Amino acid sequence: MSMSKDARKAYEKAVREKEKKKRGHWLFIQKGDSAKEIASKIFTQLCVVVLIACGVILGNELRLSMSAKKLNETLKGLYLSAVEAVTEGEMLPGAKDLIAMNPDTIGYVRISGTEVDFPVVQAQDNDKYLATAFDGSSNKAGTVFLDYRCVLDAHKRSDNLIIYGHNQRDRTMFGSLKDYKNNIDHYKKHPTVTFNSNYHSDEYKIFAYFVVETQPSQVSDGKVFDYQNYIDLSDRALFDSFISKIGERSQIITDVDVKYGDELLTLSTCSNEFDNSRFVIFARKVRKGEDSFVDVSSARLNPNAKEPDWKKIFG
Repeated sequence: MSMSKDARKAYEKAVREKEKKKRGHWLFIQKGDSAKEIASKIFTQLCVVVLIACGVILGNELRLSMSAKKLNETLKGLYLSAVEAVTEGEMLPGAKDLIAMNPDTIGYVRISGTEVDFPVVQAQDNDKYLATAFDGSSNKAGTVFLDYRCVLDAHKRSDNLIIYGHNQRDRTMFGSLKDYKNNIDHYKKHPTVTFNSNYHSDEYKIFAYFVVETQPSQVSDGKVFDYQNYIDLSDRALFDSFISKIGERSQIITDVDVKYGDELLTLSTCSNEFDNSRFVIFARKVRKGEDSFVDVSSARLNPNAKEPDWKKIFG
């Protein structure tokens, strides 16, 4: 028996309503839902919102990471294409190009064979470049920067130059420095750091590195090793004390000697062992008349290295 025109319309409408309800029954609250079903759907909706938010955050993280990598590759190519010898006191060609892009440029740091290959800036404080890219854009990867208290120009430099960089998960900035941790083989392959100021190209020999606390609450006696405050080392006693504190903590033992009057370079980044931990690498400048070769044949891990106060930290 055929259906009347009105009956067919009513039937088709009922089918559409049924399909509509079916499509959204798992997510949207429907008429007639029980209290249990309503609670379940509200929970599901919250989960969907969280997933969407996570997707947006991860997408933004990826965008910032790709942006930082692209910028770093551009700067690297620009700088290295213009590296050439100059007369004393004259600015390096590569530095000129970077300064034209960012007047805060103070140098360029590189560890051959690793991802560390970046321009270095210096501001009026140590906050500006924590979340600012070299080109001035906002990026939580920041820029590798020299401590604002350090002096570095054509004729004068601080005894210890301290350079900071974020420990990025994508290994940009100083995210690859962790490869040195308790890894003597990595050290043997990469025992030197090149740091060019705007006026000089210098090589540094790595002699120590370790993880260290930064908060008084993390050490039993409340006295942290404030390595970042050892910049002027003209006082012999202060220099000897600094080198001694480094030596007792160093994860490695090397043949690289350090003596009063040496110019030092410190690379500092966040570490993941505990909150506010830092991983720090120390190197000394190749002396006048000395070559940059490092005999790593006898380099080894230090079995007696002073480690962070784990009991106090995780007690």
